[in-house]
Amino acid sequence: MRSARDFKKRYVIAVLLLAIVAYGILKVANFSPFEESVIQRQQINSSTTLYVTEGSAGATTKNVYQYYLVPSEVAESDFLKQAGDKYKSFLSTSDENVKMQINSSAIHLSVKGDVYHFTNAASYSTTIYLTSSPF
Repeated sequence: MRSARDFKKRYVIAVLLLAIVAYGILKVANFSPFEESVIQRQQINSSTTLYVTEGSAGATTKNVYQYYLVPSEVAESDFLKQAGDKYKSFLSTSDENVKMQINSSAIHLSVKGDVYHFTNAASYSTTIYLTSSPF
């Protein structure tokens, strides 16, 4: 019976090890310590919604607050899936108490703290004004 075909244990072990290594590489590649959650949602006009998110990368880093302008028909769950890729923030700051006023589709923001990124070239027929001070 030595000439009979048989399943070799070493091939099974090699395939299982390869599958475990591939799974580990996939998990490490998709790991991100950055967590982002929506803390405020406000309607700007009939076509635009403002989302404010709080992002945390861990206990030793400051929280980052990001401001996004998104079409009104986009659901919050869809926004969170595509935040950063499809939807870019127009303001990133360390200030959790940004004063915000909305007057006829214009957004007035007053920031005290670090501003990491700002652009007022956002679309969706909205004008953005920023006042910033370090303290």
